[in-house]
Amino acid sequence: MTSTAVEQKKNGYEDADFLQVVEELEEMDDECETISATARGKIGAVKTRQKNRIKIAKVELGIPSDVLKAVMKQRKLERQIAKISAGISDDQIELYADAAGQFSWLKPDADHATENAAQTAARQRKADIQKITDQEQADGAAALDELAGAVH
Repeated sequence: MTSTAVEQKKNGYEDADFLQVVEELEEMDDECETISATARGKIGAVKTRQKNRIKIAKVELGIPSDVLKAVMKQRKLERQIAKISAGISDDQIELYADAAGQFSWLKPDADHATENAAQTAARQRKADIQKITDQEQADGAAALDELAGAVH
């Protein structure tokens, strides 16, 4: 090689030491995966118990599964919202409450000021369904009237 060729820099550690650290880190990764697999198994068992409880509630108590699941999701979201609120500093909480109400997609309106977001969404969904139902009934009545007129 020529004297102008770039010389390879040498590391300041022993290869054996580097390898030992890599192996220790890989063992820790394996340990994490084992713990995760065990946790996934335990979580799966709990989820199975939850599904069974929902089925029992439907069969024995007549509780609609989709309603029960929706309420459970709502309660989970409410706990998450409470955690968000808890993270706001005391001197900013009033500002947060105002902003959360002002910029909420499902905020109560003047006619339903005591509703929570889920109630507002359910009321709106019911109104939307009723609008579709009314339109379908009107279309059906018009079709029947047209058929009745064509028969006579």
